[in-house]
Amino acid sequence: MSGHEHWQLDGSAPELYQRYLVPAITSIWAADLIDRVQPKGGEAVLDVACGTGVVTRLAAERVTTGRIIGLDLNEGMLTVARSVPHTGVPIEWLQGSALALPVNDGAIDLVLANSVSSSSRIEPALSAR
Repeated sequence: MSGHEHWQLDGSAPELYQRYLVPAITSIWAADLIDRVQPKGGEAVLDVACGTGVVTRLAAERVTTGRIIGLDLNEGMLTVARSVPHTGVPIEWLQGSALALPVNDGAIDLVLANSVSSSSRIEPALSAR
C-alpha cells in the first residue's frame, strides 16, 4: 500500500460532478439563476444542458403547477439527474441536443441554460424557438 488510497475517487464523471461540483459551485449558480428568473406556476420550463439537474430541480420546487423539462446530450448526466430526489412538479428528463430541441414550437415559456457550453450555433437555435 502506498498510502495514497484515500485520494482515489470512485464513481463515474457524472456521479463525481454531482457529488463534488454541484454542492461546491453549481448549486450556488443555480439558486442565483432561479432567484433572478423567478419561474411561475403554470409555466413550461426547459433547462437546456441540464447536466445532473440542479437547476431543473430548483425550478420544479419553485413552480406549483406546470411542466419542467431537463434536457441534456449526455445520458450519463441524465441517469444521475433521475436518481437525485426532488420535490415539486414532476420532471421530464430528455436526452437530446440544444441544436434540435425535442419540444414543439411555442410549448415552452421559459428556457434556462445555466451550464450550456458557449457556442455560436446554440444561440440561434434557442432564439428560433
